[in-house]
Amino acid sequence: MSKESVSVYFGTMTGNAEELATRTRDAIADLGIKVTMEDLAKVPAARIAGDGEAVFVISTWGDGEPPDEAEEFYYAVMDGKAGSIENLRYAVVALGDSSYDDFCGCGRKLDDALQKQGAQRVLNRVDLDIDYDEGFEGWLERYLAYLQDR
Repeated sequence: MSKESVSVYFGTMTGNAEELATRTRDAIADLGIKVTMEDLAKVPAARIAGDGEAVFVISTWGDGEPPDEAEEFYYAVMDGKAGSIENLRYAVVALGDSSYDDFCGCGRKLDDALQKQGAQRVLNRVDLDIDYDEGFEGWLERYLAYLQDR
C-alpha cells in the first residue's frame, strides 16, 4: 500500500462536516497513512492541484449553497480556478437536509466540477441527510478499503 498522504478538507456551517472530517482523518491515520485536515475557509482552490489524494466533506447551506466560510474556495473551483487537477484522486461526502429541493446541492456540484476538470473520483459521492451516522460509517468503510487496496 502506498503511504502517500491524504488531505481531508471540510466546509461547515454547524460543525457536522468538521466532525465527519475529523472522524475521517483519525481513521486514515489509524491505517498509518499521513493525513492532514483543513477548513476550506483557509484553502485557496489552487492548493488542491498539488494533492494526490483528497476527501472533501462539505455541507449544503440553505437550498444548495456552500457554507459561508467555504464560498471563496467553492466558487473558485466552480469557475475552474483550481489549476491542473488531473492527478487528483478524490472523494466527496455531502451533507444536507432533504427537506430542501437542492438536497446536498453544494457537495453534488463540487463533485461534478472536480470531475469535469479532470480529477479522478475514487468513490461515489455519499449524500447524507440530517441523520447521517449510518450512511457515513458505510462510506468510511468503503473509503478505507480503497486506501488499503491502492
